[in-house]
Amino acid sequence: MPEGFVYVLVSPNSNYVKIGGTERPISERLRGINGKESYSDHGPWELSDFLHVTDWRLVEGEMHRHFLTHNVRDVVGTRELFDAPPHEARLKLQLTDAALRIGHEKTDDLFANRSVWLFLFRLFQLSGLFGNLDIQGSWTLSVLPKTKGGRWFTVNIGPHEVAFSTRKSVGGKFTHFLVLDRLILEYPETIIWIGKREGSVSIAEYVGADRAVVIHFDEDFASAEKVFSLPGVRRALIAYWAEALADLRQRDAKSVFARYHSYDAVSQLLKYKRATLNVFGG
Repeated sequence: MPEGFVYVLVSPNSNYVKIGGTERPISERLRGINGKESYSDHGPWELSDFLHVTDWRLVEGEMHRHFLTHNVRDVVGTRELFDAPPHEARLKLQLTDAALRIGHEKTDDLFANRSVWLFLFRLFQLSGLFGNLDIQGSWTLSVLPKTKGGRWFTVNIGPHEVAFSTRKSVGGKFTHFLVLDRLILEYPETIIWIGKREGSVSIAEYVGADRAVVIHFDEDFASAEKVFSLPGVRRALIAYWAEALADLRQRDAKSVFARYHSYDAVSQLLKYKRATLNVFGG
């Protein structure tokens, strides 16, 4: 069975969706589609939804059969354009049998703790990761990684760990780590908040990341989420993460941790983001 990805693409210049599959990384396939004349005329195409599956041909085939009557046949050189609403294509894709979804059991285990995935969701929201879904593999999210002492998750941008939370708790509290720009030091109220939670701020020993600092603090996840609302945190988070992500995009760099990336967990976070936008009229 060919392991790979099934995706739904949308474009501001097209009334159609593209439904396809690939064994290649999503970033490579998307560049190829936007560079191919038959599809690029209707682009630029953007990732609307995706799944990492054990048999992409099987899942893609089911998607194509489901939307067969909506297949667009009058655009020369294309076979995967469908005149269907994007939300219907996403819904059908998300109904894929869980047994075919790679890493889905780990995702379920992690997200069984609502506070954990809400913490991750806020992190994705503020850091800009939702806007960089097409370069997954340059940044990575590892779910329940096998590390000494155990972690709930680890986020890497390139070779650098930029966020993780430990699984070992003391009094119901976990230790949370975030890499930010050093401008966080300009916000004493935030530094005091961190210090009151057995935390501190230290220089990140990363090559080429002269402004990076690491903060860590102990809290349960429900309370840990408050860190994202503290003065300066959003600004410092974006200052470091956005620049690092832009650099990876420009260099088309891949992370050595790409093989551990949980596309399934990211897909679930994206699904929750859409549900949130629908509820609040976004």
